[in-house]
This record gives sequence, structure tokens and C-alpha cells, in this order.
Amino acid sequence: MLFSLSADTNPCFTTRGVLGLAASLFHSGSHTPHSLRPDSPQSSDPAPLNSALRPPPRRVKTFSSIQQNVNYRYLWIGNLFANCAQWLQFVTIGWLALDISGSALHSILTVAVRALPVLVLGPWGGVLADRYDRRKMVMIVQLVMVASALTFGTMVAYGKVDTIWHVYGYMLVSGIGFAFVQPVRQALVANTVPQEDLGNALALNAMAVTSMRLVGAAISGVLIETVDFQWNFFFESGLYAGMILLLVPMKMPYRLDSTRLKASAVADFKEGMSFIVSNANLLRLMMMNFVRTGIFMPLLLFLPAYTEEALGSGAGVSTAMVVVMGAGGLVATVVISSFGFFTKKGLVTQIALIAGSSVILVLGLSQWIWLSIPIMLIMGFFQTHFIVANQTLIQTLVPDNLRGRVTSVWHYESGLIPLFASLTGGVGILVGIDVAMAIGGGIALVVSLFFLIRFASIRMLD
Repeated sequence: MLFSLSADTNPCFTTRGVLGLAASLFHSGSHTPHSLRPDSPQSSDPAPLNSALRPPPRRVKTFSSIQQNVNYRYLWIGNLFANCAQWLQFVTIGWLALDISGSALHSILTVAVRALPVLVLGPWGGVLADRYDRRKMVMIVQLVMVASALTFGTMVAYGKVDTIWHVYGYMLVSGIGFAFVQPVRQALVANTVPQEDLGNALALNAMAVTSMRLVGAAISGVLIETVDFQWNFFFESGLYAGMILLLVPMKMPYRLDSTRLKASAVADFKEGMSFIVSNANLLRLMMMNFVRTGIFMPLLLFLPAYTEEALGSGAGVSTAMVVVMGAGGLVATVVISSFGFFTKKGLVTQIALIAGSSVILVLGLSQWIWLSIPIMLIMGFFQTHFIVANQTLIQTLVPDNLRGRVTSVWHYESGLIPLFASLTGGVGILVGIDVAMAIGGGIALVVSLFFLIRFASIRMLD
């Protein structure tokens, strides 16, 4: 239910005002980013601004990437459909698992089953994304998702889903599809906009995830209350079909033709890993994302237990915390897409990581509803800042022929969320979930401060 923000799902910082200046990309380090315009695919970007803090920038239209790039418009609307389908699925499957098994544990494990295929298949999805047509890959995987949702919905309608193992099977298929399609969808963003629009486009992508979390959950709840479970899966399949139709006319004007088909898939995989390891700044950005994945992402899994144990409240408070966090993320995406960042994106990632870690620590120490609910707004705001800034930097540091493989590694960490959640839950059994959250937040804060001090080169990235 929360991964992807990746999120299929189911994904920190302050703001600055420039979108157009997002084209001034990092220029220090071992690799020079590429401008992926068709007329100059290998041209280098202008040198970054010398000062960390910039003068008041020009106001940029919030939806400029959508308005000015018809191909990104197709992709973005398609991502709205896909993310809505994913969040609808998360909520629906959780209730269905609970209805069949009577156990909240199975409801949580369905999410874990969906995340696990990323560990095995995620990197190979990135290899395929760099070897073949990314648009067609997404369409093929989404077609499989259409068929699986229709099949499962039909089984539910005819009473054939009578054990929890049927649910696990469906989520496993969904997880396999997600492992392949998520890095490809992310890599497609840079193929549909010029590099100066990339920051705005990625912010709007985050907006699609955040907004559809609320819409998908609402649709799921309405359908469950008014009709029956099978209609949720029929609706899900329709949303995936909608994305397929939107991708039919879409083109990739900023895609560089791959020359890697002559190499083996294993060689391609090694090349991607070697590129990450050899680029110090890229590796450091990945390490920072690892902290986010390990500490921030499992948070929503523990909110029910946290609200009950620490706050003495029920589902209403837990839901309010989720909604407030989503609202914070939505505010962040609007601010970023409209104004950009107030300072260099590298420094923003570090500030956001510190802020998000501090929020987890405060939540663990908090015993008051009036503090815990509002602070989730800050959590959503800074986590979204981190995701957008971190992804933008990574995408600009990586040439297009490696973008699928590198992006798959970024998403690979989402497959570890069940492990991180298990560790936190295990500590929570011993000392209480609130204390476990405080410990995790404290560790993340120390690590984040270390990154701020030691990763001076990251602070200069833009």
C-alpha cells in the first residue's frame, strides 16, 4: 500500500524556483551528463551556478511539461491511470485478504509478496529497458496486468477465490509485472521531455503517485461498500487498458537508439552495475535512497499499531495520518513543479533526509495525537522533495543507454521493504512499536548527518 512511491507504488525538501534552470546539471565528477535532445544527443550541459543559493528565479508554469510536450502528456495521463490502478489494488487486496483469512497479518503479507519479485527481476527489467523499445515494453506488461486483473475478478465473481493462496498468487503476478514495468516507466520520462524540463516532469510524476493514492483508495472504498470485490478488479483492468491506449500515439523523441543488442544480457547487467560503482556521486545518491527506503517507506505499515499502542486511538486517526501525509506530498509536488528548488538539488536531498529522519524520531517519541497528525504533513512534504530531487540528479548523471539499468537499481531497494519492516516489527515486539520507530529514526538521523558532513560533492550537485 505504500511502495511505490515508488509506489506500484506502492514512493523531502525545500523549494526553489526554476524549472527552466533545471537544465544546468551537475558538472563535477567523473561523468558528464548528456543532453538528450535529438539534434544534439551528446552535447554537454552548461556549467552549474557557482552559488548554492540563487537569486529569485522566474516563475514556471506548474504543468509546463504537460503543456509543451505532447508525448509526456500521454505518458503522464497514462501514469495517472496506472497509479490509480495500483493504489486501488493495494486497498482492495488488503480488505479481500482480511475477509478471506480473518487475519491482519495476511493483509500485510500480500504487500510483501508483491514487493519480493523486485529483488529477483528488477535489475533485469532495467536491462530489457535499455535493449528494447521502452514504450512497447510498458504496453506489453500492462496488457498482462489487464488480463490478470480480469481473470482474478472473474474468479472472485464466481466464488473461486476461497483461500488466501489465491490472493498471494495474484499479487505475485502483479509483483512480477511491477518489477519489470516500474523502472521502464521512470526511464520513459527522460525520453519524452528535453532535459531542461526533466525536474518539472519528475515532480509531476510524483504528483500522479500522490494524488492517485487518495483517488485510488477512495474508488476502492466506494466499490467495496456499494457493489462487490470483483468490480474493483474489473475497474483496475480498465485503468491499465487506458494507459495502453494512451501509449499508442506516444513517441520518444529524446530516446537514443540502443547498440547493446550484440552484447549478452549478463554483460549489460554488469555494465550498469559498473557504471554505478565507478561514479562516486551516483553511488552516494543510491546510498541516500537506501536510507529513505529502509526507514521512511515501512512507516505506513506500522501506523495502525502505532496509533493503537502509542496514541491509544483507532483506525480513524491512522487514516487521518495517511491522508495528511499524502496532502504534504501533494503540496510538495505543486511547489516543486511550479518553482523548482530554492537551492542545489544535492543539498536539498541531504536536508530532506535529515528532516524526514527527524520526523520518524519525533513520531516514535510522541504520545499526543495533536503532534503526530500534523507532523505527518512534514513527512510527506520532505519525502516527496527527496524523491524528486534524488531521481532528477540520478537521471541527469546517467546517459540514456544506461538509464533503465540504473533506474532499476534505484527501485530495487523497494524489494527490501518487507525485510526492513520485519526488522522494525521484531524490535517493536520487544520494546514497543513507538520505541522501535524512535530507534530507527535516530539511526537514520545520525546517518543523514554523516552524509551531510562527508558527502561534500553531493551538496554541489544541481
